[in-house]
Order: sequence, then structure tokens, then C-alpha cells
Amino acid sequence: MVIVIIINKKIDIMKWMKKRQLRRNKNKFKMVFFSLISLALVLGVAIFVFWIKGTTYKSKKEPEQSVVQVESKNNSNSDSSSSKQVIYPTIYITGASGGVEPSDWLVDRILPIKNISAKKSLAIISNVNDKYKLEVKGKISEDNKFPLIEFGTKKGIISGALYSSALQKAMTYLTERYKVPWINLVGYSSGGTGAIYYMIDTANNSTFPPVNKYVSLEGEYNRGTNLQYGETLADILANGPSYKTPVYQYIADNYQKISSKTEMMFLEGDFDTEKQTDSAVPWADSFSIYHLLKKNGNEITTVLYSTQTSHSKAPKNPIVVKYIKNFIYGDS
Repeated sequence: MVIVIIINKKIDIMKWMKKRQLRRNKNKFKMVFFSLISLALVLGVAIFVFWIKGTTYKSKKEPEQSVVQVESKNNSNSDSSSSKQVIYPTIYITGASGGVEPSDWLVDRILPIKNISAKKSLAIISNVNDKYKLEVKGKISEDNKFPLIEFGTKKGIISGALYSSALQKAMTYLTERYKVPWINLVGYSSGGTGAIYYMIDTANNSTFPPVNKYVSLEGEYNRGTNLQYGETLADILANGPSYKTPVYQYIADNYQKISSKTEMMFLEGDFDTEKQTDSAVPWADSFSIYHLLKKNGNEITTVLYSTQTSHSKAPKNPIVVKYIKNFIYGDS
């Protein structure tokens, strides 16, 4: 009887030891499990913090692209005008082809300019189909007081109204960033239409700087209208065209808004004397608004220059370059 009792006690002790070992194993497992969970949480928080810091640092870096799309800020009052760089830019406006290539041809041939600190600077393209959003390439250095700025539209246009709105967006971009007492304009082909419309449309708006000088390079103001029967170029210069398109009529109805202080030069190529054309724009068109501006009191020079260069190559013509360089910059 005694022996049986001892055996049963041994069996009970073994069961108790097994249960104790199982409890220890479970506790160790729980400790390892919770340790792993804690480590994962710490690593997760650390990764998140470093990601946030990395993102913040990246956002402060300057954009690496050479072309920057720009939306107008309309908050020019937030910057002190006294701290802005002062510039006197000349805007070279491309014609109906779009882009800035014709303007670039002209600018590259005008440089260098000896007597003033004038350099090539920005190329501005306005997307008229996307709220006139701007693509701006280049920069204006601190020593560039008279920057040469190329301007065009992303898609070619001929509408003076669209040109005007696009130019206004570009000028807003400039005046938000720089102090601009006045500007010069050089309008090539349909860009001439845009330049005149711009001067009319911004005449009573003090946020846009006045136009100091304007060059019309084979500009278009009456939709390519030729001389009418019995009409002469002398008649056009004295009284304007007998056939008036809506484009011309808009200018005729509003030319008095243009500042009489703006000095002007109208350049037109004598490419085909018999047909009186530069190969694309008739003389009767390019000079069609001369009498209006003369009546307005503007100092205006007309030049019919002899050339074998067609309208599309006028920005590359050395004669054109010499006239514009001397007129705008006093440098021949």
C-alpha cells in the first residue's frame, strides 16, 4: 500500500513539472512575440519620420527642369517694390507660326549691344488654350538691366485679342518679380497685331508699364488686304485703306487710347516692287494704321527697305537687324 502511494506521488510531481515547463515556454513565447511587435512599431515610426523629413527637404530644392510652368500669383503687393530688380525689357513678339524661333533669330543677330547692359534672358510661351499658362525658360541676371525677352504662343495664332491677353499674362509675370518702369515692343508679322491690341487694351491700366518704343516688323493690321482698284500707297499713308477688316476697324476705333509718347518705327520689305509686298504682307496692310498713329501724335518713322529676303526670313535680315538695333538701343 505504501509503495503505491509513493508511485502516485511521483506521477503527480512529474505532471506538475510538465505543466510548469509549459507555462514557462508560453511566457517566453509571449515575451519574444511582444518584443518583436515593439521592435516593428519602433522601426515603422522611424521610417515614417525619415520619409517625412526627406520629402520636406526635396520640396525645398530648386526645380531641375529648364522650363518652368507658371501660374500668375496676382499678389505683387506682397513683395516690397523697392527690393525688386529694376529692368527695362524689350519684348520680341513672334508671328503666327507660334513658338519663339523667329524672335530668337532676331535676338541672336542683334547681340552684342555695346553701349548698355543688355543681354538675352527669357523665352516666354503662352498657351492660349489653357488659360494663357506660361512656360518660362532662362533667367534675368542682376547685371542685365535691359533684357531681351522672346515671346510667342504655344500654338500659332493670328488673333490680336488672343495675343493681347497672352502678353498681359506675360507682363503680369514680369511685374510680379521685377520693377518695370517701361518696356519696348518689337512685333513681327501677326505679332504686330498683338502689340497694337496690347497697347490699346492696357492703356488705362496702371499695373502695366508704358510702352517706350515700338517696332513693327512687317506687321499685319488689315488681314493681308491689298490695294483696292485706283488706290495708291500714298492714299493709304494719308487716309488709310478703303477696305477695312474688323481687325483694322478695332484699331481705328481705339487708337486714341495708345500713348502719344510711344515712339514708333514701321519696317516693311520691298521684296516684290510690282506687287508691293514683302511676299506675304502687302505694303497696304503694314502701313494701313500709319495715318491713325500720326493723327494720335506719335513720333513715327516708316521704312520701306530693299530686300531679297522673303517675309518669313525677315528676322534674319542684316538690314532689319541694323534698323532695330539702332532704333531701340542707339547702337548700330
